[in-house]
Amino acid sequence: ASGWLHWGGQRYEFTNAPAYAEKNWGGGFPSKWIWVQCNTFDVAGLSVTAVGARRQLLLGLQGVEEDVGMLGVHLPDGTFLELVPWAGEVEWSADPWGRWWLRARASGYEAVLEATCAADAGTVLRAPTSDNGLAPHCKDTFFGNCRLRVWKLDSQGRVPASAVPIVDARSSTAALEVGGGPWWGPWSAKARMLEPFRSLVQLPIDVGAISRTLPDLLKPPGL
Repeated sequence: ASGWLHWGGQRYEFTNAPAYAEKNWGGGFPSKWIWVQCNTFDVAGLSVTAVGARRQLLLGLQGVEEDVGMLGVHLPDGTFLELVPWAGEVEWSADPWGRWWLRARASGYEAVLEATCAADAGTVLRAPTSDNGLAPHCKDTFFGNCRLRVWKLDSQGRVPASAVPIVDARSSTAALEVGGGPWWGPWSAKARMLEPFRSLVQLPIDVGAISRTLPDLLKPPGL
């Protein structure tokens, strides 16, 4: 990214700097989540985005939630590894603050992402909620330490015992986040996408195009 920003009475200009942007769909964030993003590894051109979340199911099923997650890796050669629960396994473990761990296996690869930060790091931010609009609902730091390892699976879909990872990279400027709650203690979960949604997300459907044909009252929040 190239441009400038004005902060604290000073103008900062940048050219071809590593950058990250995302679009969040829906009426609010999940009820609980963890998030890691990093594109400043000691391996040039490597980037990762990972999330584990507990969300309400679509179609207005009140009180019915599912754990979902993903781990996406852009390799330096331009290859994108989309490690998602409808194609494999995603699991995670995190503390209320200071420790993140995610593992995903799909599409012939396995990745493990580990991250930590200081106890006094981080800033409380507002996030969109379904009930209270923008509210103090998450905590972020951009000074996380993280390590990403990626292996190629063998013909049996396993990581060979003596395998050397095709990626083993570190960073001290990872973006880390926890949100929602409650966070009474460590949270460990495994993505379990329920049917029929597990099958539906694999269909070549342009959700945006379909939503544009619906009356406003029938559109899901955020579309």
